[in-house]
Amino acid sequence: MRLEVIEERIKDLALGFPQAYEDRPWGDFPVFKVGENKVFGWAVVDDGAVHVTVKLTAEEREIAHLLPYVRTASYVGRYGWITAAVTDEESLEAACEWLRESYWLKCPAELKAAVEGED
Repeated sequence: MRLEVIEERIKDLALGFPQAYEDRPWGDFPVFKVGENKVFGWAVVDDGAVHVTVKLTAEEREIAHLLPYVRTASYVGRYGWITAAVTDEESLEAACEWLRESYWLKCPAELKAAVEGED
């Protein structure tokens, strides 16, 4: 799977969430935010993979760490963030699911209420 395709799918998903936007405060890679500057993920292309960093619950982190392409995120790992090296369809599907969860954990309460009301 081409890295450009992976990167595009991650970005399309992240920016498809309500009130999500892209910022680049740390250089030339996209940082995905919601609300008033709340980061819910980012993606860095390096070493033959798209490294997607997201925040997860403790239970989800424990499960994610069982996978060989997941590690504790640098600098923010102690706050519940993981990084997945996405290189194929399997790791992409997992990263997309984690990106959804990270968005949900970081989005404002009023946005959660609005999204829940849509069901």
